[in-house]
Amino acid sequence: MPRISWNEIQDRAAAFAGRWAGETYEKGESQSFWSDFLAIYDIDRRRHGAFFEYAIKKGSGKQGFIDLFWPRKLLAEQKSGGKDTGKARLQAYEYLETMPDHDLPQAIVVSDFATFDLIDTRTNAGVTFPLEDLPKQVRRFAFLIDETGQAYEEENPVNRDAAENMAKLHNQLAASRYGGRDLELLLVRLVFCLFADDARIFERNIFANYLRNRTQADGSDFGPRLVKIFEVLNTPVEERQTTLDEDLRAFPYINGGLFEATIRAPDFTSGTRRDLLTAALLDWGKVSPAIFGSMFQGVMDAAVRRNLGAHYTSEKNILRVIKPLFLDDLYAEFARVRDSPRELRRFHEKLPLLNFLDPACGSGNFLAITYRELRRLEHKVVQVQTRGQKSLFDVRELLKVNVDQMHGIEIEEFPSLIAQTALWLTDHQMNLEASQMLGQHYVRLPLTASANIVHANALTTDWADVVAPERLSYVLGNPPFIGQTYQSPAQKREVAAVLSDIPRTGVLDFVSGWYGKATEMMQRNPRIESALVSTNSITQGEQASILWRDLLDKGVEINFAHQTFRWSNDARGVAAVHCIIVGFGLKGKEQRRIFEYLDIAGEPIEVSASNINPYLADAPDLVVVNRPRPLGHVPVMAWGNKPTDGGHFLLSPEERAQAVANEPDITTWIHRYIGGGDFINSLERYCLWLKDAAPQVVRNSAFIRDRVEKVREFRLASKAPTTRAYAQYPTLFRQISQPDVPYLAIPEVSSERRDYIPIAFFSPDIICSNTVQFIAGAENYHFGVLTSRMHMAWVRTGCGRLKSDYRYSKDIVYNNFPWPENVTEAQTAAIERLAQAVLDARDEFPGSTLADLYDPLTMPPALAKAHQALDRAVDRLYRKEPFKSDADRVTLLFERYGALVG
Repeated sequence: MPRISWNEIQDRAAAFAGRWAGETYEKGESQSFWSDFLAIYDIDRRRHGAFFEYAIKKGSGKQGFIDLFWPRKLLAEQKSGGKDTGKARLQAYEYLETMPDHDLPQAIVVSDFATFDLIDTRTNAGVTFPLEDLPKQVRRFAFLIDETGQAYEEENPVNRDAAENMAKLHNQLAASRYGGRDLELLLVRLVFCLFADDARIFERNIFANYLRNRTQADGSDFGPRLVKIFEVLNTPVEERQTTLDEDLRAFPYINGGLFEATIRAPDFTSGTRRDLLTAALLDWGKVSPAIFGSMFQGVMDAAVRRNLGAHYTSEKNILRVIKPLFLDDLYAEFARVRDSPRELRRFHEKLPLLNFLDPACGSGNFLAITYRELRRLEHKVVQVQTRGQKSLFDVRELLKVNVDQMHGIEIEEFPSLIAQTALWLTDHQMNLEASQMLGQHYVRLPLTASANIVHANALTTDWADVVAPERLSYVLGNPPFIGQTYQSPAQKREVAAVLSDIPRTGVLDFVSGWYGKATEMMQRNPRIESALVSTNSITQGEQASILWRDLLDKGVEINFAHQTFRWSNDARGVAAVHCIIVGFGLKGKEQRRIFEYLDIAGEPIEVSASNINPYLADAPDLVVVNRPRPLGHVPVMAWGNKPTDGGHFLLSPEERAQAVANEPDITTWIHRYIGGGDFINSLERYCLWLKDAAPQVVRNSAFIRDRVEKVREFRLASKAPTTRAYAQYPTLFRQISQPDVPYLAIPEVSSERRDYIPIAFFSPDIICSNTVQFIAGAENYHFGVLTSRMHMAWVRTGCGRLKSDYRYSKDIVYNNFPWPENVTEAQTAAIERLAQAVLDARDEFPGSTLADLYDPLTMPPALAKAHQALDRAVDRLYRKEPFKSDADRVTLLFERYGALVG
């Protein structure tokens, strides 16, 4: 369903038609026209990844520009009013000739401002209607807002049903104590056979029909019959017994090792027999290789997934990796050479020489999609080479790309088995596509080539033993997502061994080891390029400074990057993470690409960059290190007070009221207490603050004495020696830093939805916790700069994250922030006045929390305008010329930072 009603869409369409009717417009108005059109459906072009004037080579080899292009959705061509649209329609089809399959739009629309020609690219069915009829025709464009229309294969219900059926069967057999490698091989073979039944590897349905017609209803002979089929599939036809059952004789010889190992015959029941036969009713020929990750994830419990860092990649995210890594470049080269037979032949000869390594390949999703896209490109090449003379060629000689170009390393045996099978099935799908395209039936049987999938630990294996560096072209994949807290001692040792040149590897995420290993391979062959899906932590805060200082020293350059986005996947028990994609190599590309996400769950906006630094910003290659004091002449920032008390120093409002009612004299020793979440959400908490209390204060109060005793007991029970030692000071917080002057408080964690981190002034009698960082004696000037858009641009780039929320750090963010230089008294006074205006705007809403005031949906206009005025003034402290974007601010800040630290 659309986010707005169809009635409202029709109303908007009517208004659009009225606005653009009655005049003859020139093509130069097309961007305004199509922006207005998309607004009918509440579509923001930039947020959804649509482009004006999209550059693309035509089928003729000439450069062209699509007026509006939304990959996988819509291609729009515009003509001036009164001009013939036929030429534009032909031009649109020319663009499709060189367009990658994964970008092909669902529809083409051609308009002259007065009419619409809408063509469905899947059926070539078209409809033409005048502008005034658009309100009646709005549902024809429903695919623009219908999310189920996305052309990503893992969203096909067949894939989800297939994955769930196999997971269910796995669990039923495992519960009956049929497990281990036998169960894993059984599942992989069943998937292959079900696919082969529907995809013309076998005669159609011979597998399902044999099991349905030749087994008992109670399932008693089902397992032995399966094992017999596997034996037949592993036996060459000429070696089979002459008395073999006729139905079994119809199965082809498969080879490839898939059916070689002997397994125990599983004992089926009537229920498990029925479940497998029901699963066979699906059309397995339509199943995407992306199912296999989903299937494997479906049979893993959450604890195992966490231990392995298993996060299986959707096709959508795989394409985000492989398009900028190699596929876009290959298609661009194809467009350049397609009209030169000699150059096209050289290009074709290059494709089978490309080798790909996924060093954490899981169930093979990355390799399967990579292979599929490489084959589809080859099909386009062959189609051009054989144009008008297909019957003169043998398809076996034409198709050169094969699965043995795919290499993988996987620590778990079951997914490594699935990966090899997935690539065989993908190869067969591609053979069917080639057969249809070239008019010759083509099946590669028996299997002679196979993907090179190694069951091993990628961090303790020399990747050169898997594929020779001189043969390797690309490293790609999504290594395990395991943060420093969740790594086992063995995993920490593995990372330390790989990154032996780096001190303090213990704070790095597990994925860092793969960056080290990839760099080793690239040092052996600098032509290798790499791209890894990663936890975003490695480009933030302390981790960025530790990992990337070493990588930069080794010559690593970032060629493209997807900034933080939310992981999406269709597998059951899907892991919720925020990640990035980093494309890197030892040779920097002239054109570098950053994919920014205005909405981390949405589509990216691509921007060109002159350089991409470790924080994935268009800025110089610098790392921001932990710094004990600020770079500028500004007050120091400190952490708040840490109780380490088991909660016994802390009081709710009700506990405070009860304690004071019982012992009025203790009021002096109970102070207001704030953590980061407390002052943002106006939560009321209190604490016992006994820093200057005389011994009799504790002795004379039963309430205080009880709480202090509980603090002492808590500390004595701690495993940490330093905490146990502090049990001798049970009246004091573990760490005390409370200022004796008013202070400015900054929460440690704040929502990434906010444009500004809420910060506030407090009096010294309010005790701040260790989830707050503070500046004692801060003035309005400091408040003004720290709550500005300039400082927020620095925060977003360099701070750590908790999921996607900001995690402010004084040593990384504040102490490295390049403050404005040579600020005059008049400028300081102007910032102080505008900062006070922000505080005054807050005070206009005494019943609202800072969370209310800084929510983008509820921020009062008066406060927003006060911040905007302050932002402009702070910007002018850095330069007179206005900044175009936060990226522009970040570039300047890194240049300033580089100058300050030398």
